[in-house]
Amino acid sequence: MKEQETAPTEKHWAIDLNWLSNKGRSFSTLAGDALCSKCRKKLKTDASEAKPADLLKATQSCCSKSPEFITSSLPIQASIFRVFLANGNKALTLEEIGEQLSQRRGVETYRASPGVLSRLINSDQYYGVKSK
Repeated sequence: MKEQETAPTEKHWAIDLNWLSNKGRSFSTLAGDALCSKCRKKLKTDASEAKPADLLKATQSCCSKSPEFITSSLPIQASIFRVFLANGNKALTLEEIGEQLSQRRGVETYRASPGVLSRLINSDQYYGVKSK
């Protein structure tokens, strides 16, 4: 009997909070920089002290709705990080990340291709986006 061939599973990516912590990076500081002024006031705390779950909830339900949350003037790796904030850090494929970047940034779609995204994410030592 012939063994059934299975397609390899496609990698999914997300912000790895443990990786950030192990590297001495603060998710709260990184995510806090993406908060709108309304959410900064609402959390009533220094972003570096805010809980990751509260920051994700705020960015997903409020801040990410603004057209200024991800723009073409934002560095591409910061835009990738914000895609995950906007999705509550749900794991995404490179194609899904690229689609969201293209929709939000509107220009320079070559930067949202899976090949470019793979190189950018694999070389990232700042935002903690890692494969799941």
